[in-house]
Amino acid sequence: MISFLRVFAYICIWTTPFQVAFILWGIGIVAVTDYSIFSLSHIEFIRNYLDFLFPIIEWLYTWFWNALLDWAFSLPMILHGTFKAIVSTWLGFWILKNINRWQ
Repeated sequence: MISFLRVFAYICIWTTPFQVAFILWGIGIVAVTDYSIFSLSHIEFIRNYLDFLFPIIEWLYTWFWNALLDWAFSLPMILHGTFKAIVSTWLGFWILKNINRWQ
């Protein structure tokens, strides 16, 4: 269990640069288009800039609760991405800091 937590913590920390890159990409889109920070949702971002992921999104709608997916994909990409990056990085460092106590 400890090794799983350690791997999970490192994944949380290592994915932070990718999350920051997507946030910066979203800020760049907001800067040069008519989107605002609140109007650039996840589904708009995927539909316009990562179109190859759209078949996966359609497949998800056949397996999961549609209202939950509608809500998740309607969140503002920049604000949600920023919050997610902060929380996952903090969680990774917190797990690594406290992992010695749990042994």
